[in-house]
Amino acid sequence: MKAAQMAQALQALLAQAPGVQGCALVDASSGLLWHRAGVDFGPHLVWEAAVDYWRLQERLHAHFEPLGDLGAATLHHREGVVVLLPCVPEHHLLLVAVARHRAVDWRQWQHLSASLAQTLRLALQGLSAEPAPQS
Repeated sequence: MKAAQMAQALQALLAQAPGVQGCALVDASSGLLWHRAGVDFGPHLVWEAAVDYWRLQERLHAHFEPLGDLGAATLHHREGVVVLLPCVPEHHLLLVAVARHRAVDWRQWQHLSASLAQTLRLALQGLSAEPAPQS
């Protein structure tokens, strides 16, 4: 998938989710940012740093085994919410979103992210295993 197509897909996703300030596709294994849309949170690398929460759960998964696989991680901070969803697990892609408190229909967001995942899977079928990071 070309960077422009990915940007378009993320922007379309964002447009359908009032309350989500920004979102990004991040490789869960490397922390590599594929693409982002919406608010730029500055040099703090919010997207890549958020993936560390996911990695922590992966390291500690045995402790949570009775609860089943992790479906999402929601982190409530004073000024907003960070949500991590597996987007294309076979490519280790997470969808990371930053939103205002109580401003998002998260069920709808899950449906939107599933639709994005379908689009990405189709696009990735013809590509090599190398991700196309944001330039």
